[in-house]
Amino acid sequence: MAFDGLIIYQVADDLGFENLERVARRAGVMSVLQITAYYLGRRVRHSVARVIEYQLGEVELLLVYEGFNRHKPLRLSVPIDRLEKLLRALRQARFDTLGDQEGLSFADRSLWLIQRAAGAYSHGVIVAPDRPQLPWSSIVNAIDDYLPGAIREVPLRN
Repeated sequence: MAFDGLIIYQVADDLGFENLERVARRAGVMSVLQITAYYLGRRVRHSVARVIEYQLGEVELLLVYEGFNRHKPLRLSVPIDRLEKLLRALRQARFDTLGDQEGLSFADRSLWLIQRAAGAYSHGVIVAPDRPQLPWSSIVNAIDDYLPGAIREVPLRN
């Protein structure tokens, strides 16, 4: 089966997230960054981390793990300087012009869909975080450095 990544785009909908582009166009929202973690083998819960930057300077992180807390998001505050550093790293990696990481397949243990939206702009990239390959690895490293709580492997109960 050819890799198309469509199933990863469906995870946010399945976990009850409102459409990313719609949220980005809301009054008072500056930008939205979303990281969807999809895991092969179903030993770990899929998750979505959504960072919303508001015009008043507040930055909110919403986390949802598949089958946990009735898909109600955990809400955390993020310091604006950490978001700025992350966005700078995305610019340096040329995120806005990148396509999906090369050579992806459903055999990869985990895949991340990283999406950014602001106003009418929206762009997404799928990466294999366990397979370092520039420039995608620099994006994965930036997420690990500046949003360490966004990606956690939460095991499914047996």
